[in-house]
Amino acid sequence: MRLGNRVAIVTGGAGRIGTAIIRRFHQEGAKVAIVDQDEARIAAAYDEAGVPSDARLSIAGDVALEETAVEMAEKTVKKFGRLDSVVTAVFWSKRGDATEIELDEWNRCMAVTLTSTFLAIKHSVPVIIDTAGSGSVTAISSIHGTHPGDRYAMYATAKAGLNMMIQAMALDFTPKGVRVNGVAPGATLPDDYDEGPQRNSVGMLAYPLGRPMRAHEIADAVLFLTSDEASAITGQTILVDGGVSIPLADMLVSKSHATVMADPARFGVKQ
Repeated sequence: MRLGNRVAIVTGGAGRIGTAIIRRFHQEGAKVAIVDQDEARIAAAYDEAGVPSDARLSIAGDVALEETAVEMAEKTVKKFGRLDSVVTAVFWSKRGDATEIELDEWNRCMAVTLTSTFLAIKHSVPVIIDTAGSGSVTAISSIHGTHPGDRYAMYATAKAGLNMMIQAMALDFTPKGVRVNGVAPGATLPDDYDEGPQRNSVGMLAYPLGRPMRAHEIADAVLFLTSDEASAITGQTILVDGGVSIPLADMLVSKSHATVMADPARFGVKQ
C-alpha cells in the first residue's frame, strides 16, 4: 500500500473532493482525521469512504480559527500516534464583482480559503517533523488561481494567494523534510455524475478531455503528491483541469487578435 501505516489530516474532508481523498487514502492504508464544520457530514463522509469506526477521528470546527488548527494536530497525534500529511480541501466564496461583495464576505473567503492553510501548516508541520520525521502538505487550489473568471475576483484572489503560499512554504519546509504542493482542479463533478444531454454542449466542448473532472481524479493527484512517488516534487501546483486552461488562453489570444484586426490603425498595426 502506498500510504501504509501513515496518518493524515484532511480539512474540508466532508466535501465532494475531500471525501474522495479520504476514500483513496483509506484504500492505500492511511488513517485519516477529518476536519469539517458538521459532525453529521463527517460521519457521512467516513461512511461513503468505507472507513471503519475504529479508524475515524472527527474534528468539528471552523478551520479559519487558530484553535481548530491546534486541536486537529493534537488530537490526531493523541489518537494515531503520529502525523505524516495534511491536505487542505476547504474554501468559502460566492460569485460577484467588488460592488456585490461585502467586506465581511471578502474577509471570510480569505480566512477559510487561504488563511486556514497557513494555520494548518503553522501547527501541523512541526508535528509532522517531530512524530514522523518527514511528510507532506497538499493544498487544493483551483484553476481560478491563474484564470480568474467572470465575477470570481474574491475566490480567484484567495486561490492565487494559495498558489504563492505553496511555493513560499515549500522553500521554508522542504529542507526540513516536509514537501508542500497543490492540486488545482477545474470544474469537478461527483464520480457518478452523468452529463447526459449536456455531453455535446458548448460548456463541455471547452474541455479538450471532453468533460469536467470527477472527484476521484483530483483525489488520485493528491494521493500521488502525498506518496513517495512524488518524493522529488515540491513547491508545485498541478493543474488537473482536463485541459480547459489551454482553450482559455487561446480564446484570449484569438479575441485580442480579432480586436486588433478589426481596427489595425488604432493599435499601430501596418497592413
